[in-house]
Amino acid sequence: MEEILDEPLIEINKNTVKYGGFWKRFVAVLIDGVILTPVTLGVTYFNTIDWKNPAIFIAVSLAGMAYKPVMESLYGATLGKMALKLKVVNGNFEMAGIGTILLRNSLSLVPSIVTLAMTLPVYFHAEFASVSGFMEYTSFIEGHTSAQVVNMFSGLITIVDGIVMMADNRSRSLHDKIADTLVIDRS
Repeated sequence: MEEILDEPLIEINKNTVKYGGFWKRFVAVLIDGVILTPVTLGVTYFNTIDWKNPAIFIAVSLAGMAYKPVMESLYGATLGKMALKLKVVNGNFEMAGIGTILLRNSLSLVPSIVTLAMTLPVYFHAEFASVSGFMEYTSFIEGHTSAQVVNMFSGLITIVDGIVMMADNRSRSLHDKIADTLVIDRS
């Protein structure tokens, strides 16, 4: 896994570069999910049914939002991308800077921030103290916020993102086009 982080990107032949395709990138997302979901879901579960601590909710939300931008700006890849030898680069095939990476992730960051802002007040609602299960929490959230609309919009963006990627000859998704980034396959 180290060679993907240490290899210089200057020697890439732009005519023969291999781009990270839809399925390889999809598997990378699944790997990231397998790594992150047990921790975030576990903490979220105990926080919603027992602790009910808004600071924990904020911390878990921010950690989830920060994962991709931090990993991609520091290493050019998330753990899933590293495992599959994929790397995010800018339009000049160089390491993308933090501004570019934040722009690249804006399609997921903006809905996540809106959802956080809409859900946080629930933790201060008087009836929230009586919520005792995850399904009850989900119903409570749906009844007290419009977060499900944001989540549906976010899901639609994800579908459009995938369609754009499959239609592009360099496998650039919508968020890649917005930030002028590419995902290259170093395998």
